[in-house]
Amino acid sequence: MAENFHSAVTRIARDYGGDAAQIWSGKPPSAEVVYRFLKFDGVGPKIASMAANILARNFKVQFSDYHSIDVSVDVQVRRVLERLCLIDKDEDPTSIIYKVRALSPDFPGLIDGPAWEIGRYWCRPHRLLCSQCYMADLCPSSRGA
Repeated sequence: MAENFHSAVTRIARDYGGDAAQIWSGKPPSAEVVYRFLKFDGVGPKIASMAANILARNFKVQFSDYHSIDVSVDVQVRRVLERLCLIDKDEDPTSIIYKVRALSPDFPGLIDGPAWEIGRYWCRPHRLLCSQCYMADLCPSSRGA
């Protein structure tokens, strides 16, 4: 990890004049920002997309589009999408990403935060709290909980 960190600092100094914000400045396409993150050692598609998603959702960084910011499939997101009957059980991560792209083609990553939150706090593995979840009225699984 220390090598990746050093490599990242070196890349930012060399390619972005020491200013990490240059990675996403000028309202670039989301694919370009994800691509730039992928150039960093130790960063794969999930982390690159997650980084762009955090910039867009949490820090309100403007991109010219949001098409290439995908959902980051984890246990929370998977569980929520399964219980909402949007994906099949044991669906592979790539299939889940494409399903979410079909559901939200303009900004697939927009689903990531709410799905993670629902999975973390209400749609838990064993003790479901469906009555507290804001998706309960739409969720087929909440009817049996």
